[in-house]
Amino acid sequence: MTSTYDQYNNLTEKEKSYIKANPHHITTIKESKGAAYSETKKIFGVNGRNDKSDAFRHCFWSALLSKDLGYTNALKFTTAHESSPHNPTNEKAMDLHNNKVGLSIGQNKKSLNILSLQCQAALKNNKLKVIKP
Repeated sequence: MTSTYDQYNNLTEKEKSYIKANPHHITTIKESKGAAYSETKKIFGVNGRNDKSDAFRHCFWSALLSKDLGYTNALKFTTAHESSPHNPTNEKAMDLHNNKVGLSIGQNKKSLNILSLQCQAALKNNKLKVIKP
């Protein structure tokens, strides 16, 4: 299990800046990340990279954040999350796109199950981007 200290140190500088300005969002961010990983594993069997599971995970995580933190705060944090200079351009573009779809879905403030179904539908209807089929 990764310590909270290690988790913080693995954040991008922009994520750290967001957390410093909004420390009351830490629990929501951490819980939504765990829920997104769990839901992705339940549906796809894996938490892959640049594939359908990755696209879904980003959509669902962003939807949860939008639901719980509001669209603007969720947009700020998810954009900060993608700000690493080590993040390849095509992966960043994929993730930002899928985050944006999820942010919109989360505005309806539905249950986790409904948000998951809506992100699955977005994937099925080719509204999410993937690099690897």
